[in-house]
Amino acid sequence: MHFVVVGNSIAGIEAAIALRNRDAHARITVVSYEHDHPFARVSLMYIFCGQLRLEDTEFYDRDLYARMRFDRVRDLVVGVDPAAKTLSLKSGATLGYDRLLLAVGSTARRLPWAGAYDAPGGVHHFVTLPDLEGVNAVAKPGMSCAVVGGGLIGVESAEVLHLRGLKVHFLVREPWYFPVALDKAEAEVVAEHIRHHGLDCRTGTPVDGFERRDGKIVLRLPGEELPVDFVVGAIGVVPNTGFLVDSGIALAPGGAIETRDNLESTSAPGVFAAGDCAQVTWPDGSRRPEQIWYTSRDQGRAAARAMLGDDVKYRRGTWYNSAKFFDIEYTTAGFIPFAAKPHKHQGVGAPGEEGHWQTWYQQLPGKAVTQRIVVKDGRVVGFNGLGTRWDHQVFMRWIHERRSLDYVLAHMNEARFDEEFMEPFRVLPTATLVDGA
Repeated sequence: MHFVVVGNSIAGIEAAIALRNRDAHARITVVSYEHDHPFARVSLMYIFCGQLRLEDTEFYDRDLYARMRFDRVRDLVVGVDPAAKTLSLKSGATLGYDRLLLAVGSTARRLPWAGAYDAPGGVHHFVTLPDLEGVNAVAKPGMSCAVVGGGLIGVESAEVLHLRGLKVHFLVREPWYFPVALDKAEAEVVAEHIRHHGLDCRTGTPVDGFERRDGKIVLRLPGEELPVDFVVGAIGVVPNTGFLVDSGIALAPGGAIETRDNLESTSAPGVFAAGDCAQVTWPDGSRRPEQIWYTSRDQGRAAARAMLGDDVKYRRGTWYNSAKFFDIEYTTAGFIPFAAKPHKHQGVGAPGEEGHWQTWYQQLPGKAVTQRIVVKDGRVVGFNGLGTRWDHQVFMRWIHERRSLDYVLAHMNEARFDEEFMEPFRVLPTATLVDGA
């Protein structure tokens, strides 16, 4: 049996390892184009800042391929023929397979301005290794730039460009920062913190277009023009599946590979997908990709079992994530309703909107520290924490145990992650409990 895995990031490499652990004799080929070794894209900002080398972000040792007896192909897949079970490579070579996993990830969503990409330079992104190299080459201290779009990629781009000594304009179209994760009060805490660092952070600021003038990129904003040296687009990511358009492999309207419950393509037997490029079923029944590190890991492992013939039904468990907004820690777990819906092609919807919803919230006076707890029908279903680190495993256990708000508030100190650095949790007199989520 010849298994071919396209993509060597977390989904692909975890699938390849799982295949080898189950089948000592199979031929396993890993095709990668961006880098020889698996590395963490979430660490690109640290490479840009000089805090890490690229090899420091590789999450397996460089002997992995030899030790696991993987064949390495460093090439770009430009086409797939499911009927012939072959891949076409940029080099002109072809590669056959018995079963194929497409773990090709995502790429930056291009800015919608006419002419933005007609000339080289001026418009950049911060998702892939080539993106990093492009921004790194152009960003010089004293220059001005605009980061267009919020979210985690946007705030990371803004932070590292600011640290390099650029004047950064952080432009967010939505009425507050990151509304798919933060409510208005939380977002204002983050926005004020960003401004405190010296960035021009503007919310409710759509960019209507741009022009190139006198060596500058001039952005058209409501009521003004903003000249900058270059732009970083951070309006989200899209599945990296353009090479599959004429392959006969079914794609969702947003470009993700349509999969069955076992992550096999709905239209091409023997072809599987995992990670950012896979269209999967969410707990609310909607269909869209799960663009996060740990779900890509889990999908890669599940896809490997399916490729080996196991009866697999992939479903993500309770949601959790952690990040930073500059130096503000962020921990989330469970169901946190969002205020701004995703792009229409992603399949929006909130699970269980019926019922009695409540939101408990507090902010520590004078600090960028908040806690938000969402309650449905008397049971805690979600947590958001800013400014301190929390143990999401404890939060998820309470969700699974269907704990009440009173219980959770009485035991919150059990979820402190850095007990020696984090002041004890206490309920403030200013805490609020309101109906709605």
